[in-house]
Amino acid sequence: MTASPVCGVQWTGSVVKSEQTYCDRLVQDTPFLMGHGRLSEQQVDRIILQLNRYYPQILSNKDAEKFRNPKASLRVRLCDLLGHLQRSNERDCQEFYRALYIHAQPLHSRLPSRHTLQNSDCTELDSGTASQELSDRASGLLPAFQGAGSP
Repeated sequence: MTASPVCGVQWTGSVVKSEQTYCDRLVQDTPFLMGHGRLSEQQVDRIILQLNRYYPQILSNKDAEKFRNPKASLRVRLCDLLGHLQRSNERDCQEFYRALYIHAQPLHSRLPSRHTLQNSDCTELDSGTASQELSDRASGLLPAFQGAGSP
């Protein structure tokens, strides 16, 4: 396991697409999200408010106040928020990703875990099994399509 200097998060980098949970993705994406200037204070506040207002079971009022405390730096608040979410359940992490998508879509599209998922998709399509499966599906559809156009 390799230690990340950000928030004490560890990521092995070995989770494959079918096994990668939203919580796994959050651990993988935390160093990226913590990068200087990636998330603005406004974006973080909007994410916190969304999780608190729509999902108070994810972030209580007390938690939301703590993560929005203007006396703490944005980096500390974000680190605390991500740590809180990593200690919670899969649904909470999934809702964080939904809020991130809504409030920071360009950043969401550049997440390391999204690149891992996209690369996994390409690898699967390159394998002989996937190619054969797609070929079998296509050949099953082709006769029905040709038959529909004949008189």
